[in-house]
Amino acid sequence: MTGFRMGIPVLLTLPSMLRGGRALGIPGQRKGLWIASAINAVRMLLFVMAYKMTSVGNAVVLLYLWPIFALIFDGIRSRQAPGAARVSLVALSFAGVVIMNLHRGLGLSDRDLYGSLLMLAASAGFAVTVIMFKKALATVGETDAIYFQNAVGAVIYLPFLIAELGSATVPDIAIGAAYGAAVGMAGFFCFFFAMKRLPIFQYGALAYSEVPIGVLLGVLVLGESFAPNQLAGAIIVVAASFLAQRLRMKAA
Repeated sequence: MTGFRMGIPVLLTLPSMLRGGRALGIPGQRKGLWIASAINAVRMLLFVMAYKMTSVGNAVVLLYLWPIFALIFDGIRSRQAPGAARVSLVALSFAGVVIMNLHRGLGLSDRDLYGSLLMLAASAGFAVTVIMFKKALATVGETDAIYFQNAVGAVIYLPFLIAELGSATVPDIAIGAAYGAAVGMAGFFCFFFAMKRLPIFQYGALAYSEVPIGVLLGVLVLGESFAPNQLAGAIIVVAASFLAQRLRMKAA
């Protein structure tokens, strides 16, 4: 799945990158873009593994802890003391995660626990790449961002994908290819198009629509349940992340 998700966008953008002489990097941006690409290669595998091990509702809410991680990383980078506001938002987001799991008696199954931890790690990686790509998009285009977001991952995961194609059914291959084209290419073109033109706070606020849509699809399509405490905890997590973005905007 990760091979499809990252390989298809690279195959679609590689011709234009080769024609423009940008496939190996862009002067002044080369190091940063390749580092972001390497981080995203790890992040994407963690993301897919997390969705395999826990529910869509749980995964999509945990993914949107990334503004909390971005706030923490900004503080570390600027060597500022955490401050009461940052500490409060981290505590609030943690409380939201706890409330989301009250119906389980705070006891997660092994798969849910590992899936949640993987998504938290993916969320932290996403926070780093959002910061890096937002900076890069001041001088590069959306196609370049898509290419570099996936380039390292394509090199790493395409051999595994090719090795498994012989045992895959045609419908599975079609679904994987459609996933890579629709999400990895079309979806992230819109993602970077918005990121390039909107303040990160406004873009991030609009992106929160993924949370209710993801939860709703999990319930309607996969038959997942979403208890009242999960809804309350999700609202707290989203509110904390929203406030974290606002705090980062003010600090900037």
